[in-house]
Amino acid sequence: MAFLDKLTDAAAAIGDKASDAVEITKIKTKINGEKKDVEAELANLGRIFYEKAKAGEALTPEAMEIVCRVDGHYDEIATLEDQLAQI
Repeated sequence: MAFLDKLTDAAAAIGDKASDAVEITKIKTKINGEKKDVEAELANLGRIFYEKAKAGEALTPEAMEIVCRVDGHYDEIATLEDQLAQI
């Protein structure tokens, strides 16, 4: 009987660990979803400032530096799209 009790206890412990693992995965998935939402909101905020800069509004030098880098990325995208169209 002691063997069956140990086996039952071991099975219960394994079940508890599996349940914990599922719960941990659910929580981590929710955390990652929240992080993606934050990144999307920050991107939206960035777009607002980018549009302000392109409209001629003054931004900090650091922000203007980022605007210039974004413009460079857009230029590179256009070049690559032209290359793609030629193929």
